[in-house]
Amino acid sequence: MKLPSLSFLLQAFVSVCRRFPATMLCAAIGVTTLMVVIEYSNQTGGDAWVKTWMMAQLGLALCTGLVAFAESHNWAPPRNWALQAGGLLILAIYYFLIDLDARNLEQVQLPRYAGMLALAHLFAAAAPFLNRKPVADFWEYNKQLFANFVVGAVYTVILFAGLSLAVFAVDELFNLDITNKIYGHLFVLLAGIFNTSFFLYHFPPAFQFSNRERAYNIIFKNLCQYILIPIVGLYFLILYAYSVKILVTWNLPHGWVSSLVLGFSIAGIFTYLINYLLPEYTGNKIVHAYRRWFWWVLLPMVGLLFVAIGRRISDYGVTDERYFVAHAGVWLLAMCVYFLWSKTDNIKFIPISLGLFILVAVVGPLSAFRVSQRSQTTVLRGLLEKNGRFAGAELKAGGTPVPAEDADRILSSLLFLDRQDALDRIASWFPVPLDSIAKDSTRYGHYQRASAIALWLNAAPESAQAAAAAQRQISVYPLQSGMMAGNIAGYRNFYRLELYGETRRGKDLKAIFSTDAQAILLLGADGKTVTDSFSLQPAMRAWLAAAGNQGHYSMPAGAEVVELRGKKSAGRLYVQEAQFDGLKMEMRSLNGLLFVK
Repeated sequence: MKLPSLSFLLQAFVSVCRRFPATMLCAAIGVTTLMVVIEYSNQTGGDAWVKTWMMAQLGLALCTGLVAFAESHNWAPPRNWALQAGGLLILAIYYFLIDLDARNLEQVQLPRYAGMLALAHLFAAAAPFLNRKPVADFWEYNKQLFANFVVGAVYTVILFAGLSLAVFAVDELFNLDITNKIYGHLFVLLAGIFNTSFFLYHFPPAFQFSNRERAYNIIFKNLCQYILIPIVGLYFLILYAYSVKILVTWNLPHGWVSSLVLGFSIAGIFTYLINYLLPEYTGNKIVHAYRRWFWWVLLPMVGLLFVAIGRRISDYGVTDERYFVAHAGVWLLAMCVYFLWSKTDNIKFIPISLGLFILVAVVGPLSAFRVSQRSQTTVLRGLLEKNGRFAGAELKAGGTPVPAEDADRILSSLLFLDRQDALDRIASWFPVPLDSIAKDSTRYGHYQRASAIALWLNAAPESAQAAAAAQRQISVYPLQSGMMAGNIAGYRNFYRLELYGETRRGKDLKAIFSTDAQAILLLGADGKTVTDSFSLQPAMRAWLAAAGNQGHYSMPAGAEVVELRGKKSAGRLYVQEAQFDGLKMEMRSLNGLLFVK
């Protein structure tokens, strides 16, 4: 086999850049940004690079689809370039709409981005065939795209393995001390530039194919007949056996069966697409039966999916995950109806309809995020009204404890809304600003904020109450334990403090906590008369600020000495250990030495 010359590879690369300038620009930007992230991952400014890479990834499929669309309509180069420039402009706008520091990044923005990424790939798969071109050409076009992607990925992996081994050998033999980051750079370069160039170089130059080009090769025949159809058949047996169990036991299906139905559907539709023209090239009865009966087999499974997800939604309301499952079920039902009763069986309907369904699911008032937020807001209000937490139009603090099941669901709804950054939907219910209740403003403080609101309502589960109680207990101790030293000249009295829990009284006590546990009281000889008091609130506020969200404060050298001001005298406190409630600002224990003058 003759290897391609360097001049041929260069010419091929140039031809790809001429035909797909915007796509190759996205590839170059994506490779550059990933290399920067790999090299400077511990430095600031990484979010901007990551966002740029995300847009570049989106642009690969989008800009390729735009070129295919323009070429299928025989547009002149200037018009083609203008269309690609419009695609780049859309990516630039989307760049500024994503906030990687947002509270709802994982729950809203990343799922929406994933939907847009899927939409871009579906557009590239259908772009040249949005007109009346034959379905057989559409099938051949996507078959070639799939084959080119698989072959390019295999070549990329082989090249990466070979070059990595060469780098490792040189590093070991010549002691060059090459950083391990070079392997990351190498993979990014091969996956981003080589793989993209290979795929685009073999991109179909036209969108009409001869009968010879549409023929199945042995790889596709075997993949379909001996791998994909048996796998789908296995899913079929499992799901129908489970359906029989439901009928026998008369128990509603569990929610997880929805995932199995979706897996069956994805594998089945993918197999259906590959198998679409195979009956014309083989007499295999299984292949013919699959194309004829697949949608009839899928239809009852869609019903099973609706029963399973409907049960979850009726019990707990809509979440984005449940929405996606139900939304996918609606799309699958539409596919079954179309292919069972349509006379054309146009497989272009699959990617086009799926793209529209994804668009509805991630953007607009009917998106998963908006619908689930409205649902959980309704569920939460119903639970709060049921447990008497409303006084007129506003919520009231406290109240009698709620049942454990309702408390769990209230916290779950609050947590969901906070993860979606949608607490503003319930802010008008409260007589005080929500920020004054849920004080944790950190990006990942979802549980803390939801728990704080539930505690304010006295509607938190026992686990949340215990966690909140443990979190607000602040421990204070010296960073370095050992002998205390200091100048105590001028202090006339000395007290050894070992104060715990509630105020204790007795003849042998010389110092106690005040009733509100916010001050130290000095007692007279009778053990009852208060001779002076020292407020500990300034010290507790300072310790709380130093502890932050850690729950403890390790005092550096010198910080264990606290100057106190009493009503009659001054005091100097040497702290050995202290614990207080950071929410109520009440002392729980205090060990140390107090000198008074």
